[in-house]
Amino acid sequence: MFGDNGPILDPGAIDEAVREADVIVLGFDFTADRLLIDLRDDARGHTPPIVEMVEPLAGAEERQIWLSARRPGLRAPEEFLFFVWPHSVAYLQASPLLTGAAERIRNEQGVDVHEMIAEAVQDLRSRERMDMLAAVRGGEGFETLWRRN
Repeated sequence: MFGDNGPILDPGAIDEAVREADVIVLGFDFTADRLLIDLRDDARGHTPPIVEMVEPLAGAEERQIWLSARRPGLRAPEEFLFFVWPHSVAYLQASPLLTGAAERIRNEQGVDVHEMIAEAVQDLRSRERMDMLAAVRGGEGFETLWRRN
């Protein structure tokens, strides 16, 4: 379903995804990199949760290998969710996805990831702005309709 600003996101579906997913990976149309949120609990406390921008990989299998190197000893993710975020970074920040993930990690692991989320959002905002400027200026991957005189 679409609204004036693109696809309408179901808050209930977002809540369910955050409750059930072990790893959430978000793609964006303005950068090849992904936002990865690893929600798995490390009961031994050896590895902190991951909320960061990561390089794209070929698929879930490669991401599992990458995750096992970053968080060794943790079980493999059972529920792996990947989707392309269809809105702006501001919309992502206001959505229940990031706050829900932060709350789940705090409740299950006792770790506050708000700073990690804020850093990722700031990085995404910067990338989104650079992409918008490139579009306006006719930068790489874009073509302007008017020439500057």
